[in-house]
Amino acid sequence: MKGLQDLNISYQKVSATKNHSLLFFILFPAITMLLGWGLRGFIGGGTYGAMIPGAMVMIVICLLLDIPLKTTAVAIVFGTIGIAMGGEMTYGQTLGFLRNSDTVWWGLAGTSLKGGVWGLTGGLFIGLGLLYPRIKTKTLLTGFLIFLIGFVIGLKLINDPKILYFSDPINHPRQESWAGIIFGAIGLLIFMKIKTSGEEFKIISGFTLWGLLGGTLGFGLGSLWIAVGAQYGAQFLIIDWWKIMEFSFGFILGGFLGFAAWRYRRFILPYYQKKPVKVNGILALELISILIIGLFVYATMSVVEIYLDAISNSKGLLIESLATIGRVFVSYMFIGLLLITISLYWPFLAFQIAVTLTFCNCVIDLVDDKNLLPALQSLPLFYFGIIVVASLIVAAIVAIFQRRGFVLKSMLLILVWSTMAVAITRLFMSGAFNFKEDHSLTQIIIGDLFVFNVFIISAIIVSAMAIKNKILKARVHVEPLVTETMPI
Repeated sequence: MKGLQDLNISYQKVSATKNHSLLFFILFPAITMLLGWGLRGFIGGGTYGAMIPGAMVMIVICLLLDIPLKTTAVAIVFGTIGIAMGGEMTYGQTLGFLRNSDTVWWGLAGTSLKGGVWGLTGGLFIGLGLLYPRIKTKTLLTGFLIFLIGFVIGLKLINDPKILYFSDPINHPRQESWAGIIFGAIGLLIFMKIKTSGEEFKIISGFTLWGLLGGTLGFGLGSLWIAVGAQYGAQFLIIDWWKIMEFSFGFILGGFLGFAAWRYRRFILPYYQKKPVKVNGILALELISILIIGLFVYATMSVVEIYLDAISNSKGLLIESLATIGRVFVSYMFIGLLLITISLYWPFLAFQIAVTLTFCNCVIDLVDDKNLLPALQSLPLFYFGIIVVASLIVAAIVAIFQRRGFVLKSMLLILVWSTMAVAITRLFMSGAFNFKEDHSLTQIIIGDLFVFNVFIISAIIVSAMAIKNKILKARVHVEPLVTETMPI
């Protein structure tokens, strides 16, 4: 692959954005990810729910950097998948250690480690997404294969034998996967070191490093709210310490990723694309395609998971090998990389994958909640009808607005307020607005409405910042490398 020197330039400095301050670069992604992470824990859940903060923060980073639309659509899928991969890790029991003074340090070690893995993978794929036009598709696909191989190695060497285990080994032990993700990410990083130029790899590794630091501090420090709540919660009006943990994690990780975007803002080079990318296809084809992708991801994978559960107690080398292959096949590692591959070959589906598929999972979690909608469980046609209709409405809105001006702002606003609509619906249906008569106004605002207030305030702030983000026309000029050195 030709490096920047092969283009007969010492270094390309791209000043494609309005000169936003460092504070704006940090706060915009931080508040966005605070909202996205809170929504993920409230309406999305699991790995697919983690697409919410991933898509939101990547759209914001692309907005801040003024990445061209032909590059942005696919780049956002990279960021969405990279952040969502961390959701493959189980951490509920790890957080449980923080509620006990005897195990609080072990819990903190576990959340810090898993948060670091989350941020590392997210930063790695954000960096790849920003530079993917300069990397051959064949190289990326080979890197994805290396990632999956590393994932299996980490599972088999550390996670499955429980060499280092941060869940409860006695009461309902969980399958951990953090080591598999680390091995996969390191393998992909080493491969990119070999296949990319020094300047390009500095950007990729830089985002990876800042993501690692942000994730470690975000989940580590944020999880301490669980310990605070367990020890002193009765003294405060705020009762949802879990949500404070999520808000803190999202805010810190988003801030670090925003700092990385600011740090490398002049050195990200998405403009030298060899061929134009078509981000708009035939409308009907677009809608049908995302419907098929959604059915594959959410329906086919469910069938395979049922089969894997059925053979989980079987013995034998062949069965265990098939179970491992099946485990990888249904994991978000494979599904996520498959979605990136689809966006690489059919970029007109990229916004649909990042926005519509993310929203679709939120609707699935809503209608699948037996406590909120128990009647739907016995009405499969109505159950699937709600999911399909709601998702197609959002898909149509995405398709319409990606053919108009201010596409990135539109995608962010669509994602923010469509997921907010699901969150508010869930709040109403769960009785969150049925206040007790003996509660004071202060208790209602700070305690009962705490989650709703954070959601609505942060959603308004994110929307205002997106609208404020005025983009100037891109200016590309050449300056010698000696005038400004690439930051590490």
